[in-house]
Amino acid sequence: MTHLYPFDSEFVALEGFTGPGGAIESFYEDLLVVTPKGKLALVFRDGSVEYLDGNVPMNEKSLADHEDYNNHFNPGDFRVADILLKELGEGRYELFATHHYFTGECIRFRLSSTTLLRDEASVTVISDWRTIFDAEPCLPLLWFVGHESGGKMLTDGVDHLLVIIGAHGVDSWRARPTFDSTTQLGKFVRIAIETGEVETLAIGFRNSQGLVRDADGNIWATDHGPQGGDELNLLERGGNYGWPVVSYGVQYGREIPPTIEDEKMGRHDGFVRPVFSWVPSPAISAIAVNDEEHLPLWKDDLLVASFVTGSLYRVRRHGADVQYVEKIELGYRIRDIAIMPDGRIALLRDGGRVYFLIRSLRYCDEESRERRDVYSANCDDVVASPTPDSSDTEATVTPTPSATERTGTDEAVGRQLFGLHCGSCHELDAEKHGPGPHLVGVIGRTAGEVGGFNFSEALRSSDVVWTRDSVTQFLANPQQFAPGTSMSSSDITEEEARAIADYIAGVAVMPDDAPDTVGDGQPAILSEFNVHLIENTLRYTKEECAEDDTAVTFFLHIDPIDVDDLPDDRKQHGFDNRDFDFNDNGTLVDGKCWTEVNLPDYDIAAIRTGQFVKVDGGFQHLWEGEISFVE
Repeated sequence: MTHLYPFDSEFVALEGFTGPGGAIESFYEDLLVVTPKGKLALVFRDGSVEYLDGNVPMNEKSLADHEDYNNHFNPGDFRVADILLKELGEGRYELFATHHYFTGECIRFRLSSTTLLRDEASVTVISDWRTIFDAEPCLPLLWFVGHESGGKMLTDGVDHLLVIIGAHGVDSWRARPTFDSTTQLGKFVRIAIETGEVETLAIGFRNSQGLVRDADGNIWATDHGPQGGDELNLLERGGNYGWPVVSYGVQYGREIPPTIEDEKMGRHDGFVRPVFSWVPSPAISAIAVNDEEHLPLWKDDLLVASFVTGSLYRVRRHGADVQYVEKIELGYRIRDIAIMPDGRIALLRDGGRVYFLIRSLRYCDEESRERRDVYSANCDDVVASPTPDSSDTEATVTPTPSATERTGTDEAVGRQLFGLHCGSCHELDAEKHGPGPHLVGVIGRTAGEVGGFNFSEALRSSDVVWTRDSVTQFLANPQQFAPGTSMSSSDITEEEARAIADYIAGVAVMPDDAPDTVGDGQPAILSEFNVHLIENTLRYTKEECAEDDTAVTFFLHIDPIDVDDLPDDRKQHGFDNRDFDFNDNGTLVDGKCWTEVNLPDYDIAAIRTGQFVKVDGGFQHLWEGEISFVE
């Protein structure tokens, strides 16, 4: 529910989509997706997925042979930033991509293109990619900061593209590459498609992950600033937006950046000021302009996504003036936004899920058809969600049931309601926990006792054994059933709760060979937080956390092994000095911090008896624990 509209949701889970990055682009009623490493897929309106040939060229396979690959280089920073389609006619499209490319010695920020063909039967990507533009300078692997790449695109007439390029961390709070006329880092540029000729339009950006043009032709950009410095900017030719000399933010850890003088802290004097800035930073990312046709009450509003808060921000504006900003909490990191022609809002989530928000049909009963209040959808115009093909094994789609469909307790309705109300937090996989515990085998299980999850005291102290009836009562009113539980109250009816309980009881059955804990790792022994190792993925949860705690830094220490004692096939990234650092922005869900990070190409789960991984981390606070392994 938002201030002016209720929404329902459906999602599609993609295979082989790991790590941060990637982008989405509407393609009629379908959605074109690119993964962080350049694989292309098409998500059709019915929720099915087709993976396309013709990956974005990145030369990733050569990276591991470079001498600096194991020296503070994070492969997750090497990624695709954006894609853009330009229609050429007769089923032909030019597909543009901004991405990193390894030259053999250093990394380029590159703009490439290829041709995409579409007919009634198929979509084909022609694999002869053409390099249009390479940004200067070519970046060394040592301390490469590719997650600050920006890279969003817009068309500018027939022959040009507008691209906003991030500073790639080269400033390091001490240099000014964004002001240097010999580089394109931290710049908003105009590029000729045929010749690659580049014109600099504006400077002084850190990491702009959103770029959009409104109905009046104004161009808006988000800039992912430092701590407390996220910005919404209205771009103007010749403007200098100040980074890294001025910012409303401070250096991570709340220190004053070396490039900013004390008297300039918290101000933006001498440079183009943002239209709006967030304090504290929600880690804003993509931006889109509302589809006025399907959401007329949001006319001229901007939609801004975020990582840390897992939210959309609806920006109500009048021209260049912002009247208010509404926070719409969704509970997951949002990488990109696309407005579909049928009014759906497509959201790319880190980790390979695409969510579709659609104006709710919940008021489309006979009474509401007559009432037509401000929340009522035009029931004849709103697109109804399709029923998924149960034979589809490449994607999982949970379409939203209409009000008239929410009356039975068969599996289809239960599945739909589970996806709508539960799927973003709970897994139906015994190897995974999400922000909430997995639900495999929940019927017959004592509340608060699944291995590897840190439950609230309200459930840990409960002697309830889950049945269909007790699950129904809990879902319908969690706080009444278990006062103090961390699960927030929902707006589902008892009838809907029963349908979800019936669905869970039928499909979430624990296999005979299921492990007692999630994955190979035991949880870290510390009441403040939990870390689990699942294959090569670390999952972190922390109870009673604040937004500051979602910005997590992990320091991994392998002890007491020496890399020289490992077989050659184990001498991989990050462990030449027996430790590895990385950071990740998590999500705050119902007062609980949660994040998941893929470890880079190292079979850490093979480490066993006598050794352990110590996990230190934190942002404002430091905490530590151990993950012990069992044979």
